[in-house]
Amino acid sequence: MKMYHFKEIAIQAIQGATDPLIAYAELKAYKQEIDEALKELEPAALDESEKYGKSFELHGIRFERRNGAIRYDFKHLYKWQELNTELKNFEKSSKHALSALKYGGNYIDENGEEIPVPKVLYSKDSLVVR
Repeated sequence: MKMYHFKEIAIQAIQGATDPLIAYAELKAYKQEIDEALKELEPAALDESEKYGKSFELHGIRFERRNGAIRYDFKHLYKWQELNTELKNFEKSSKHALSALKYGGNYIDENGEEIPVPKVLYSKDSLVVR
């Protein structure tokens, strides 16, 4: 099971043979279509995999079925809500402190303590295709 078609679209655009913006938009459209098809197909594939056990090989392809991850939800707990609100308020104050610092000032809380500023991180740039 080899897929070179999509990689070839990228290589051609990188080498200047085709327009990289058109190639990018084309690949994003393929990705969306593939993601939707996989989402629809996954339940049937999971059902079919139950015939073979947790780990198996079929037509030279290795499969492994895994259980879903455990997630915990604390939103219904009053103490969590209280602490979460406190955290959000602290984060908001810390952002205000950063803004004040940019203009040469500092941000003091109701107890007269200087509020520490957050570390600023940036994610990579992205290109949105609509």
